[in-house]
Amino acid sequence: MPTPGQVKKIHTLKGALKIDDDTYRAILNGYGVSTSKKLCIQVADQLIADLEEKAVAAGAWERRDHAKAKRRLGDDPQVTKIERMWAELWRAGKVRANSARSLSAYVRRMTGKDALRWCSAAEKGRLIENLKAWLER
Repeated sequence: MPTPGQVKKIHTLKGALKIDDDTYRAILNGYGVSTSKKLCIQVADQLIADLEEKAVAAGAWERRDHAKAKRRLGDDPQVTKIERMWAELWRAGKVRANSARSLSAYVRRMTGKDALRWCSAAEKGRLIENLKAWLER
């Protein structure tokens, strides 16, 4: 049985390719099943790869490199500054742990967001100002 994320991606690709139900059933029959929920995880991955390849070729889909998205967050100068300031607070003995988990807890407490990646530039700016004031104390 495929994961809910796989089923969602299959149906998203189906929509991007504008595949009608009869064609979709024929594609699934080629994989030996009648519905996408009857696929095993490995076969669902194959179907996703095939549909993705067709969608990219048709110009209806763009592959996303998740590693690239993570790199972009790391390249954000505000995030880098916040992380360095947090490490400096730890070295000064003002915070207990220099970990992503402790920084996330601080971000959640200050902004209500679960991680830095969800914060706007203005929120990151406020975090930087708060960390500066904390370092000066």
